[in-house]
Amino acid sequence: MADDVDPENPRPYGHYHVDRDADWFYVDDDLASTIALGPATDGEPGDDWVLTLSAATSEEDPATAERVAVRLTPWALHELYTEAKNLSPDARQAGHSAECGLCGEQVPLDRAWPDNRKEPCHPDCYAEAFGAPPWYDGQ
Repeated sequence: MADDVDPENPRPYGHYHVDRDADWFYVDDDLASTIALGPATDGEPGDDWVLTLSAATSEEDPATAERVAVRLTPWALHELYTEAKNLSPDARQAGHSAECGLCGEQVPLDRAWPDNRKEPCHPDCYAEAFGAPPWYDGQ
């Protein structure tokens, strides 16, 4: 699906019925590193927090990404946490896991090794297919 996203129309007609009248934005893989969440001021107790990101606006000129900032009160921050806590990587829809190129099961990207095609795979799958490096202990 991500390869089919038109940054100028991130909510295609007939999809994503939630908030259909809201302004929609798309954060592609290159812009994912622009997502930040932190205190709006000096981090004093009770301060609001700000969620910021850059959203794609045009495939022809990625430099025109629109900067989006959302002010979150402490209660809004709590709600954001409640929505995201204890979700599996697959449930987050954020690309935190991928299909192992060798066994087909999901592998968390922070634990994946690239296989011979540079696809993510489990370390154990890599070791079984290509041999384990001397420093790999199998855990």
